[in-house]
Amino acid sequence: FDSVWMSEHHLTDDGLLPSPLIMAAAIAARTHRIRIGTNIIPLPLHHPLRIAEDAAVADLISAGRMVLGLGQGYAKPEFAAFGADRRRRGSLLEEGIGILRRAWTTDGRFSFAGEHWSFDEVQVTPRPRRPLPIYVGAVTEPALRRAARIADGILVYCGKVSDLRARLGMIKNLGLELPVVATGILHVAPSAEQAWAEAAPGIAYLEGQIAKYGQRTHPEELNRDDYLVGAPGEVIEKLAALRAEFDVDHFAHWARLPGLSHSRCTETLELIAAELLA
Repeated sequence: FDSVWMSEHHLTDDGLLPSPLIMAAAIAARTHRIRIGTNIIPLPLHHPLRIAEDAAVADLISAGRMVLGLGQGYAKPEFAAFGADRRRRGSLLEEGIGILRRAWTTDGRFSFAGEHWSFDEVQVTPRPRRPLPIYVGAVTEPALRRAARIADGILVYCGKVSDLRARLGMIKNLGLELPVVATGILHVAPSAEQAWAEAAPGIAYLEGQIAKYGQRTHPEELNRDDYLVGAPGEVIEKLAALRAEFDVDHFAHWARLPGLSHSRCTETLELIAAELLA
């Protein structure tokens, strides 16, 4: 394993992580080599100057291992609770990224007057070891084109292999030459039957929550063949096929699916390390 990524959601029934940069700093203090990223922070819910400060602190603690993954967000309850304008989340994301880059590269003080944010003669401290790489989450063609314009890399999340292949194909067809982190669901066990029995309830829950966040009434029914779930050998074959077809720099997956115990997930990670990463 060469990277660890954290998502951000708020006010959820299951307590998804609300503060990934705080967690990133905790991980940074206890590790030495692994890259640490956010996947993603919904930037429109935050003041960009505060994100610039917190990300810089986490990067300094990590000695330059941070990757800042950002997105425009989508969950209506989060925007309502934090008083952010969901209709303008795209422009909030773009303007916020511009502020982050200026905050980390401007010597001394700077001023900014934009559509959403304005301030005079501010100085962001501390400065990170270098301007953090900014990756942007995207799954639609307009969002992918925007990511290519404003980001240093692309984050793609799809639970199903077919959806992931479609998004990666879109990136390939658009000719976007940026690092890509594909994020999805992966679970292995000594047998395919055990792997699916363990993973299916958690996958159903995740798909249901995504449907809820996206204001869809019902999630799609699960197709066992459409997930990276099974014995190590068959999952390796699916990953190898994706890698042969598309230029993906990293693959990130849920390290702990809902409903699985900590000890069982640790065993799964050990099996992945021994069989998939060997």
